[in-house]
Amino acid sequence: MKILVSAYACEPDKGSEPEVGLQVALAAAKHHEVWVLTRDNNMDALRGMFSDHPLRDRITFRPLDLPGMPLRAKRLGTAGLQWYYDRWQRQALEVGRDLDRRIGFDLVHHATFATYWARAGLADLGKPLVLGPVGGAVELPASFWIWLGLRGVTEEAQRRVMRRLMASRRVVRRTIREAAIVLAQNPEMAARIKSLRTGPVVVVPNATGVVAPQPGMPALARGKNVVYAGRLVPWKAAPLAVEAMAYVAHPDARLLVFGDGPDRARVASTLRERGLADRVELRGQVARKDLLQAIASAGVLVHPALHEEAGLVVAEALAMNTPVVALRRGGPAELISRFRESSGETVEIGSPDVTARRMGAAIDRFLNGPSPPIEARRPSPTFEEAMLAAYDDAVALTG
Repeated sequence: MKILVSAYACEPDKGSEPEVGLQVALAAAKHHEVWVLTRDNNMDALRGMFSDHPLRDRITFRPLDLPGMPLRAKRLGTAGLQWYYDRWQRQALEVGRDLDRRIGFDLVHHATFATYWARAGLADLGKPLVLGPVGGAVELPASFWIWLGLRGVTEEAQRRVMRRLMASRRVVRRTIREAAIVLAQNPEMAARIKSLRTGPVVVVPNATGVVAPQPGMPALARGKNVVYAGRLVPWKAAPLAVEAMAYVAHPDARLLVFGDGPDRARVASTLRERGLADRVELRGQVARKDLLQAIASAGVLVHPALHEEAGLVVAEALAMNTPVVALRRGGPAELISRFRESSGETVEIGSPDVTARRMGAAIDRFLNGPSPPIEARRPSPTFEEAMLAAYDDAVALTG
């Protein structure tokens, strides 16, 4: 087949959404001819990667960016970014139409930053559409609203209002309704999509496509460090990881916090209030290789995010056989179920203090048990298997 992929984010060695876009392109190109629309600022890294890649003749990257005012608006915050992204999707449709006249695509795939409220430009190309993995349905637990603090509550309220307004647009509702197949990040998202359409909805977490590099695994030894890795923003709930450490009894346990952001001051305040200065280290931003080594050798990765759609760092930990403790909500629980050979535990959400106690107890169970070997693990099914099956099914369903 000839497949056109919209991957706004697509870049090697970045992790997160750029890695998802790249893995979609690679999975498709193993069996099909692929054209990928992506942002121009991804191109230098892609050219370097594919200069001698075995799939270089099966993937064509088409850079697309919007200069001038749209690009300036993108830098003005969330609203500006959303407006730029919507304009980018509109332009992707025009570029896709031009390519389709010359190539004749069999299928299109809107692959990255797919949400139930955002425009998918290629949906109007008149080709079978695979949409997703789509996210955005996991909501903040009611018991944590006050705990977020003023900044977090304000951001969460704005997030909810903006998403509901954007999701009400006719073009967005039509895309979800008419896509050949919709891929959902997690069961919560699948349930919402099923209420909006009658066609197939398949749970495929995009994080299963992020296979962590194995950073010198044979030379590493698993220790008793507990690792938090992620942006320090209110909904990622890094202070909750610090709170959990107050209930971890293992004498050798230390929490290493990797990442930075506006919630750093609250993290630092929490560790001081809890008297944990000797058990918690704020490491800040580090090179990706160093971060992966820290995760690979950790006794536990703790992931307290309050509304996580997938959890790419969770998948990276599970792919290196590092135990994971997360909340029983959204994507992390789904990922743990798919990495069947790896260890993970999700805890039921209660009040902030009760949740911290439960996380601390789960961390202790892993640290006090046998240390799993540091070795590669794969999800079942793999991301590639799920993508290829969706492509075949989409074409079959649309005749």
